[in-house]
Formats: sequence, C-alpha cells, structure tokens
Amino acid sequence: MASKGEIPNTCEVDESDESLKRRLSDTPQKPPAKKAMLDGAENPIEESEVQINDENEDFLSMENLRSAVLSALKDESVISEWTGKILHGVKDAIRKEVGVAVEKKTSELKGIIHGQNEEILALKRKIMKIEKRAEEQEQYTRRNCLRFSNVPYKHPDGTTPKSPWALDTDSIVLSICNDTSGIPIKLEDISRSHIVGSPENGRCQIIARFITYRLRQRVFSAKAKLKHDPDKRYIVEDLTRYRFQMIKRLGDLRKNRKIAQYWTFDGRVFMRIDPDGPKILLTSMEDIDQKLGR
Repeated sequence: MASKGEIPNTCEVDESDESLKRRLSDTPQKPPAKKAMLDGAENPIEESEVQINDENEDFLSMENLRSAVLSALKDESVISEWTGKILHGVKDAIRKEVGVAVEKKTSELKGIIHGQNEEILALKRKIMKIEKRAEEQEQYTRRNCLRFSNVPYKHPDGTTPKSPWALDTDSIVLSICNDTSGIPIKLEDISRSHIVGSPENGRCQIIARFITYRLRQRVFSAKAKLKHDPDKRYIVEDLTRYRFQMIKRLGDLRKNRKIAQYWTFDGRVFMRIDPDGPKILLTSMEDIDQKLGR
C-alpha cells in the first residue's frame, strides 16, 4: 500500500480490480425467480396466487357441472325427455339403415324371383308338351280297342255269371259283331276282352282288343246298325281319361244346346256348333272354350 502523500500505484489498483472481477465471476449466482405465465403479473408471488385462484375456479366449475349432471339424472322429467330424444334419434337411424338394407335385399330377391318365374314358365310349357305327347302316345296304344257299352250283365245263354270276371265277354263281342253289326269275325280276331268296372243296374261295359286296326275300323264303322238295338247297346272308341272328359263336357254342351253335334274318329274328337256348320277338331279343353268364343 502507498503511504500518505504518495501517489497510488495505478498498476496495483488495476490488478486489484481484475482480481475483484475474477472473484465475482467465480462466485455462484442464484437463478432468477420463475415468472408466472400470466400476462400482467409483476412479481413471482403474485403470479403464483393467480395460478392457484384459476385452478380453484376450474375445480369449482367442474364441481358445479358434476352436481348439475347428477341433479339432472335424478330428475325423472329430464330423464324421460332425453330418453325420448335418444330413442327417437336411434329409431330414425335404425329405420334408415334397415330400410336401405331391406330395399337392397328386396331388389336382389325380385331379380331372383323374376328369373325363377321365367324358368318355371319354361318348365311348365315343357311339361305341357311332354304331357300332350304322352297322352297322344297313350291314345295310340288304344287304337285297336273298342268299348261295347250298356251290355246286359249275363251270358249269351241268359244265365247270370257268378262274378264279373266270369262273364263270357268274347262270346258277347262275337254276337254283337256277327249278328247285329253284320261284320263276320272269328274268335281268333279278338286278342283280348274283359269287363270294365263293376256292373250297374244289370248293365256293364266290355273292352275288346282286335288283332288288326283294319278289323277294328270295320266294326266301329258299322256302329250305326246298333241304333235300333232292342238292348240299346252301342260301340265307342277306347279313349284316354282326358279325352273321355272332353266327350263328357261336349255331351253336357249338346244337352244345353250349346253345340249341335260331337263325335270321335280314330281317337280324335270333333264337334259342330251349328247343324250345317263345319266340323271342328278339338285337341284340348281349352279348344272347346276358344271355339265357342269364351
């Protein structure tokens, strides 16, 4: 150090200042106080108090909301109102979804049904053709057969048979052909004959199959000679069930004077609407209605 009256050594002063600066820089400094995030806070204490107050207000708001919700849930009118609104919204959503799904499925099913209907109609037409062909084939197998109807149920000698199958049908057919119709035939000309069904009121029907179609036609062509037969016997063609139903219907129509005449030839069915009108070939029940304009 300099004594009184002496000029201070500037170098020492400078060195002392540098030492002081170094000591100050080496001394650990306290970090600055954390500032509040809120604008306008002037010191750390006030900022902390603002944060605490805001948190309390948020907590109170949540408590109030919670209390309000719990109170509303206990109110039946509120529950009923909101339940109705929820159900209404859910119903609309479900109805819309279901409607779309149903419409889509319905459209798909309509397409499938349309295709199946077309297929069914085609199969029906095919079945009708097959049935018609089968019926025609069945009629063809009957072409050598004739039915002798309203025949007295007794043997040619006048005795009554013990059973329908005991009736001497061959002798009855020969008698009708030779004695009444004037067509000479022998037993060998008949392939088979037997009674059809059960006798009724002492009368029966006999079916006979002839050896040839030509012989059968000769017998059938002479059926008009039985018109004045005392026993009122008559000869008809052996028809399929379907054609027999056609004949039965035509008989009802003639009885009611809707047609003038009907007959069969070689298994085919004909009619005349007017006595002088043309003959009309019929192949089905529908033909009858169509020809009569129904």
